[in-house]
Amino acid sequence: MGRPVKAELITVESVCGDPSENLQLLVLFILTFLLLTSRGCCISPFLLLLLAVSGEEEEEEGDHIIHRRSTVRRCSKPTDGIGALHPRSGCRKRARYRNPTELMQPKQTNKPPLSACMSTWYMQSFLSAYWNINYNQAEVFVQLRCTGDAALPHRRTPPVGPSVRTDPSKRRLPCSASCLCSFLLICLRPTCHWYKDGVKLTEKTHQINNKERTLTIKSASPDDSGLYSCCAKNAAGSVCSNPNFTLNIIDESFPRPVVTPEDQVVMKNEEAVFHCQFTAKPPPTLEWFHENDPLSNKSRIFLLSNGSLLITQVKPRNTGTYRCVGRGLRGSHVALEASLLIAEIEDMEPEKSLVFQANTQQRVACRPPRGKPSPDVWWERGGQRVPAEGRVYQEGLDLVFNPTVEGDSGVYTCVAENKAGRRTQEATLTVATRPEWVTRPQDSNLEEGKPGYLHCLARANPPPEVTWMRNNAVVKPEDPRFEVFPNGTLRINNVEVYDAHMYSCEARTAGVSLSAHARRLTDDLTQKLKFTPTPQPSQCLELDKEITIQCSATGMEPPTIRWTKADGGELLPHVEQKDGQLHFNKVTRSDAGNYTCIASNSLQGEIRSLVTLIVAVYIRFKLEPENTTVYQGHTAVLHCQATGDPEPRIHWICTSSSPSSRFQKMPNGSLVIFDVTTDDTGRYTCVAGNSCSIKFHVAQLYVVGKSDRAPYKMIQTIGLSVGAAVAYIIVVLGLMFYCKKRRNAKRLQKGPEGEEPEMECLNGGAVQQNGHTTAEIQEEVALANMGTSATTEKRHSHVSSDKLHFPRANLQTITTLGKGEFGEVLLAKAKGIEEGEEETVVLVKSLQTRDEQLQQDFRREAEMFSKLSHANVVRLLGLCREAEPHYMVLEYYDRGDLKQFLRISKSKDDKVKSQPLSTKTKMSLCAQVARGMEHLSNHRFVHKDLAARNCLINSQRRVKVSSLSLSKDVYNSEYYHYRQSWIPLRWLPSESVFEDDQSTKSDVWAFGVLMWEVFSHGEMPYSKLDDEEVLEGLKAGKLKLPPPEGCPSKICKLMARCWALGPKERPSFTDIVHVLGELPSDSKV
Repeated sequence: MGRPVKAELITVESVCGDPSENLQLLVLFILTFLLLTSRGCCISPFLLLLLAVSGEEEEEEGDHIIHRRSTVRRCSKPTDGIGALHPRSGCRKRARYRNPTELMQPKQTNKPPLSACMSTWYMQSFLSAYWNINYNQAEVFVQLRCTGDAALPHRRTPPVGPSVRTDPSKRRLPCSASCLCSFLLICLRPTCHWYKDGVKLTEKTHQINNKERTLTIKSASPDDSGLYSCCAKNAAGSVCSNPNFTLNIIDESFPRPVVTPEDQVVMKNEEAVFHCQFTAKPPPTLEWFHENDPLSNKSRIFLLSNGSLLITQVKPRNTGTYRCVGRGLRGSHVALEASLLIAEIEDMEPEKSLVFQANTQQRVACRPPRGKPSPDVWWERGGQRVPAEGRVYQEGLDLVFNPTVEGDSGVYTCVAENKAGRRTQEATLTVATRPEWVTRPQDSNLEEGKPGYLHCLARANPPPEVTWMRNNAVVKPEDPRFEVFPNGTLRINNVEVYDAHMYSCEARTAGVSLSAHARRLTDDLTQKLKFTPTPQPSQCLELDKEITIQCSATGMEPPTIRWTKADGGELLPHVEQKDGQLHFNKVTRSDAGNYTCIASNSLQGEIRSLVTLIVAVYIRFKLEPENTTVYQGHTAVLHCQATGDPEPRIHWICTSSSPSSRFQKMPNGSLVIFDVTTDDTGRYTCVAGNSCSIKFHVAQLYVVGKSDRAPYKMIQTIGLSVGAAVAYIIVVLGLMFYCKKRRNAKRLQKGPEGEEPEMECLNGGAVQQNGHTTAEIQEEVALANMGTSATTEKRHSHVSSDKLHFPRANLQTITTLGKGEFGEVLLAKAKGIEEGEEETVVLVKSLQTRDEQLQQDFRREAEMFSKLSHANVVRLLGLCREAEPHYMVLEYYDRGDLKQFLRISKSKDDKVKSQPLSTKTKMSLCAQVARGMEHLSNHRFVHKDLAARNCLINSQRRVKVSSLSLSKDVYNSEYYHYRQSWIPLRWLPSESVFEDDQSTKSDVWAFGVLMWEVFSHGEMPYSKLDDEEVLEGLKAGKLKLPPPEGCPSKICKLMARCWALGPKERPSFTDIVHVLGELPSDSKV
């Protein structure tokens, strides 16, 4: 761009010089024209000489005569050696040549004819021409300058025009008129624009002379005051004036502000005063406006004589913008504005409590309340303002501790104040120090059956919170067997054998914790002499059967066990005792009576348990109810008779919800239903029970509508014939099925697929006879599960067959792993249970509960494992049912459960830490569990408690799905007591918790959590949430586990699919096995 254009104030009119100068210029034009129109190959030296001589004339300054007084602004710029050509202006010019004897060799380009070139040059009025010729490394300038005209914006080297280099060796004059014509075609007049205060002025509203580049203001007034600038533009570029021109025209008749009103913030009902004054000749008038409404004197608003505005008792409706307007004799009015606000301040947030660690740098922020005007904010402690420097100081709105010390604990107040009042917020700060031991946990000598105490006392500020853990699981305060006192002491109520574990105490305050451990208590536990389990006080012996009554005990040393008759009599010859077992070769009536089991050792003396044996004849049906079809409105009779000793009682359970007045049980046990309806159709169960046994049989009652008389006997005959044939076929098939079922019943006794599903009364009422209701009958049905070992073994499902029977005497207990819902879970050695092995380490689950539902679950689990045969599912090796408690002997792996294996893999203890698990290994573990669960689901079994704790692993990292379910002690923290049962809450979907809907899809949800356990090295799911928060999260459907660190993205996506809220949206185990099989073993995606 060129140099800045100047805007200057002038009051002149430009005129040209004398006619001789104009004549001289005309001669110059003619010579130039002849030169340009010449088409010869050389240029006359005479013409060049004339041109050179004429160019040597000196320019004289143009005269300027005042023509009229008017304000004119001219946009001009120094030419700096390159002039603007104005041949028609009549002004005197000067032409200067350097090296006039040599001219360059021009470019040979296609040029328009000379006549067209000259015509274009003339029409453009010769406004400007830039000539920049490089010749022999010397510049040749042609400058024609008209005094008083502004030059165009230009550059040292124009963007267009003749700028050609020539060979220095060629010193001849060029012969090319077209080259000179090209010089003239780039001459362009600039266009000028004028601006006032940045706004472009137009010729419609202002007098602008583009030719002279002047702006004329006539009858100037103060309204014309402002900042003026001009810009010039042509093809070569544009430029604007710098600096600009400021015009200030003073007219005393225009109002000018003397006192300006200021914004006001006042309290409600206070007064506000706005001052405003203008000056002018004559004095101006003054008006006040509120928003756009004019004001006048009225109640609480006063216009004072000096122009001020007074408002008394300011109300909210008085707030807003006030405008003071001054009007003079001439000119536009002047308006000044100010605002009026009522002072206010909001309340601050409630007090907060903060806990910081000692020797740390901390900041406490204060969020000031909104207010008018903005409140001042500062911090105080004890009524004293916190300084701006020091160890504790205020920086901005923050309270800074650099660093914290214990003495900084206390109450700090953030104060915010303005005209409306003061607001405060208290912050109670506690500087926490590291806990120090006062009493560390010590190894304790505990005695079984008595309370045990472990002490833990630490000192810190604030007093630390003490947490006890048992095998790394937090001891929950709601567990009735444990109690934690305020001083940190742990009381174990009624110490049991399985309480012998590693206990640790942690004292924590504000993120700083101190922990200590008590060693395993197995060696220090004084085991009391006790029966394991206590023999049932009343047991039944089936007449003429071979029965064994079991009695076992433990103590500080193995006890001796013997049986005696309670009355002191001798045992009969056919009764033997060995290793605590009382064996009856053949039960007789004389065997009934009271027997005493005595356990004794040299250290603890002896204990006794009284057992009453009842000799009974177990129940059998003399007449079983049969499927019956009757017409609606007729009477239905279902027969049922049974024998036994004691005499059995007959009860009926039905699905019908009809009124019981139509139902009557006859003395012989038959059920009579009068006036039957179609609603009476359903299953009817005859239950025969006494104190020793219970048996039932189911029959189906069909009620059909009354048959219409057929108009044609032939149709009736045909119908009867076809019906009889169909009935005959059904009877034959039914008899075949019945016979097969009877044969199986002799070999396979009660099981989940046998009689037990028929024991349910579906939404029906009970036939009440002899004062016994359905609940009592169902209770008697449960008695069948608690009979003697011989009869129990005889009636149980095929899982107790000879193939799975294993003698209890061949089991040698190694240790107790824990306790579950069924009873104790033992680790034992089994002699000869596996072919080719003298002894095998096995897992033994005992059935020590009398709860009917748990007994059914125990049988269901035994049935499940007996039917499964898969490399990733534990095998059922045997059953011990010859005596109570019943044992389930399962396969065991040497590395124990998967949960402990995962925890050890990330342990920092070098003594127990194993080789770190790679992503490949973790995926292999998940895939093995998935294959095992696929096998379960294909056999229509539901696990209900799938988790890492219920899977076993060996040293080769082979995994098998099992079911330890140590819910009572080792993994008590992973179970939640809900609706009178213990459930694995953190592994269950919402439908299993709230609707008791257990299915393969709920096992898929649990498998997703198991994968999360594997990739988080055995962490507790939702560890930051307590059980109630997990329950609420399940109910709201917002529970979500975070992706484990380093878990491949595809595994995380598979977890998310397993945790879909809708069961149908979750994948099957077959899909899961397929997905895990497709993933690369070193998957990072």
